[in-house]
Amino acid sequence: MENILGEEIYQSRTALGLTQDQFGAKYRVTGPAIFKFEKGYVKPSLDLWLKMAKDFEIHENRAVLMWVRSRLPEEYQDLIQIQDEALILPEEKKGRASKRKDYSQITNRDEMRKTIQKDEMLAKELKNFLKTEEVWAIYKPTGKEINTLRDRFSGLGKGNAEAYREALRVIRMFAGKKM
Repeated sequence: MENILGEEIYQSRTALGLTQDQFGAKYRVTGPAIFKFEKGYVKPSLDLWLKMAKDFEIHENRAVLMWVRSRLPEEYQDLIQIQDEALILPEEKKGRASKRKDYSQITNRDEMRKTIQKDEMLAKELKNFLKTEEVWAIYKPTGKEINTLRDRFSGLGKGNAEAYREALRVIRMFAGKKM
């Protein structure tokens, strides 16, 4: 089962460099409660989630949809598409974009690979795809392509290595590059 609230809490907490206890203190909950939220064992109340979401710069409408989706049985969760671009308001796009690394500015491949693995804003599945030697030896993705994979394809849901490989092919087809 997808743990969208827990993943958001974890990414925001680690991006701030806070322990679970420190992060929990901001919201008057314990560190073990934050642990349970992050792992998906327990869901925060709507009031608590909305306070956190505001700090995470997630628009209230989207935060409510995320919370509702997290409460649905797994077979119904896909009925609410949170990552849909239409649900992301312009001010939220601007806030999130400012936190994202611009990989097109990194020219050294080793530096890019290290930065990718440290980037808490990248989807775990995309990081795993970009971790493999095969990707760098055969496909040699550019920083611009990595930005596009993150911005256009990560939001569609969980991917896997094959899905990201196909997405890279699509990016290159539209850019006129051969693989």
